[in-house]
Amino acid sequence: MNNRRRVRTVMRPNVLTVKPETPFKAIAVLFASWGVSGAPVVDEEGRVLGVVSQKDLLARESEHSLLKFRPKLRRKVQGTSAGELMSRPAVTVEQDAGVTEAARLMEDHRVRRLPVVDDEARLVGIVGRSDLLRGFLRTDTELKEEVRTGVLLRSMSLDPTTVSVVVHNGVVTISGEVERTSMIPVIVALIRRLDGVVDVRERLTAALDDKHLPIEEPVGTGVLDSLKRRA
Repeated sequence: MNNRRRVRTVMRPNVLTVKPETPFKAIAVLFASWGVSGAPVVDEEGRVLGVVSQKDLLARESEHSLLKFRPKLRRKVQGTSAGELMSRPAVTVEQDAGVTEAARLMEDHRVRRLPVVDDEARLVGIVGRSDLLRGFLRTDTELKEEVRTGVLLRSMSLDPTTVSVVVHNGVVTISGEVERTSMIPVIVALIRRLDGVVDVRERLTAALDDKHLPIEEPVGTGVLDSLKRRA
């Protein structure tokens, strides 16, 4: 089971796009009609070349006297099409990336949304901050069932009735006894990765403390024997 939420599960597939040759006025009209503040600029293959935003449009309206102090504004101030006005290179995220990676990109680059691309860099959607927060709308009841069935039963092959799971406002408290000490951090890590989990309070004990037991080579791998023969 993979509980790592992917960008493709939360992105919005319907995206306003413009071409490099789309004129300034047309961009402004599209923003107003779609109720958006930005759009990816794509080529004929659907690959993202950059992003044009209201900020880029407003830069064109800047006083021309600023040009001598900020030469980088020259292209935007004098630009008349999306290709000249856009910010580039575009900050994009792959559709199979985790939502935590998308959130980190937004924070690092101080943007509110990201174009989502496939493995050939073609646009497939867009994801915003509100989309990333959608997982936290899950109820405590849904989270409890996911912990019991998804983590304990399916991933760890444990009887869910032997462990107590309490969820309140997204905080999961798990207590009881498991077979081995080494299982505890794995259980906690799997729970933390579930959509909507705010925190995990672990109160588990183990019947066997296996922290200091030697790790045995899996039967049939032959990895160690192969290395010994090369030595």
